Amino acid sequence: MISFVWKGYSSVLLNIEDLSILLDPSNNFTLEELENFTDNVDIVAYTHEHSGHFDMDFLMSLIEKYNPYMVVNKGVFRLIRRKVDWDRLFKLKSGEMIELEGTRIHALRAVHPGVHPVVFLIETGGKAIFHGDSTGFTHMFEAFSPVNLAFVPVGKPSPNASPKDALRIIRALSPRVVVPFHGDEREIEDLELKVKLANLNVEVVKPVLGEVTHVQI
Repeated sequence: MISFVWKGYSSVLLNIEDLSILLDPSNNFTLEELENFTDNVDIVAYTHEHSGHFDMDFLMSLIEKYNPYMVVNKGVFRLIRRKVDWDRLFKLKSGEMIELEGTRIHALRAVHPGVHPVVFLIETGGKAIFHGDSTGFTHMFEAFSPVNLAFVPVGKPSPNASPKDALRIIRALSPRVVVPFHGDEREIEDLELKVKLANLNVEVVKPVLGEVTHVQI
């Protein structure tokens, strides 16, 4: 059992047993909200440097309060490398992996504008969790298959993500549970229908903004 909180775009707090990973928070969370959801932020990870995903001021507040490990793409690395503790900072490019707190984080290149944006695969406790940034589809994602849980972007405001691409990502990953994010309500419903019509053996869990969701994976 894991729990997560979604705060728009691809901002997700993952709680997996005693581990908390904050992905693409931008400034969509507040420190007060995080205190309600977790005792600590062990790792903060950024797929790319766009403002809906990364915010410098909020990262500085996270460092002051939690001193987390930072796993970042090349674009975010360029912005923060002179401002943070290098012992806590790890840059990942496509095909690379880092192990922290007994958790492996893998990166593959995202289909999205930016300075080497990435998607992540998180392996911990025998489970594999995909975080899809705001990416479109690429066959490279098949390298991560199968996964237990996939956070898959479905559209707005990404120029690459769409329900159609999200369905292709799901086929490539073979997840047990899918959480659609980074899109509007119509796009999320469109993906739900596409999964149903494709007769895929996948549970679609719609996230509720700012609420804790428990998932059995």
